[in-house]
Amino acid sequence: MAQSVVNILVVNSKGGCGKTTVATNLAAAYANDGKKVALFDCDRQASAQHWVGARGLDLPSIDLYQRPEPTQIDQGAMGQYDTCVFDSGPGISTQPSLHAEFESLLRLSDVIVVPMLSSAWDIQAGEHFVTQLMTQRVWRAAPKPIAVVGNRVNGNLAGQQKLQHFLSCLDVPAVSQFRESPVYAEAGDSGQGIVEMKRNRAARKEFKAWHTLLGWIDEQTLTATSKRLPAMPLAASRADRRTNDDATTERA
Repeated sequence: MAQSVVNILVVNSKGGCGKTTVATNLAAAYANDGKKVALFDCDRQASAQHWVGARGLDLPSIDLYQRPEPTQIDQGAMGQYDTCVFDSGPGISTQPSLHAEFESLLRLSDVIVVPMLSSAWDIQAGEHFVTQLMTQRVWRAAPKPIAVVGNRVNGNLAGQQKLQHFLSCLDVPAVSQFRESPVYAEAGDSGQGIVEMKRNRAARKEFKAWHTLLGWIDEQTLTATSKRLPAMPLAASRADRRTNDDATTERA
């Protein structure tokens, strides 16, 4: 994976879609790539806290920020990490305090990952959430790349086709799909990421899907970084050439 700083927001307004599963596996993947990783557990269920607590000492360390107040997160503290993963609480909310928290996380993030199940109900709820997200004032002021990942995919072809059709209408990519497999519960209970379970056959079947998601995140991050690099003004470059020419003349 590329060596660039990335802040990832994992979010969906619907519960039970697997936000913590995606967030913890992303944190583990980047930690195993040698990155210094922070996991911000902003979900009131605090599931990520239990996952970090179960991690063995032989696994790469991940710094946990338990139930931080999103509006108070110090960007300076984030700067000491290569990767920050935000396991979000509720997404867009009518409650002012929760809405302010969500807006803060949007500002802090570089990319947004939306886990979604492929049932008709989940697609309907996901459609509503992504549409709201893309019309939200903070996102519209500074758009961030959004990707949907299909979670707990169980061979429901009709559901997957509906999900793909919905996303194509919004121009949002469905980057990866993760199978419905007991290995995810095993990983959660043991504080591991799927990519760390190299001896587990079921986990190895999921490696490609996770590397696909990681590749998309890195590609978006590199694109954003290149856009932020200032170009040298043409006048300055010409001045530099004149200075170099003068110096050459003097030496002659």
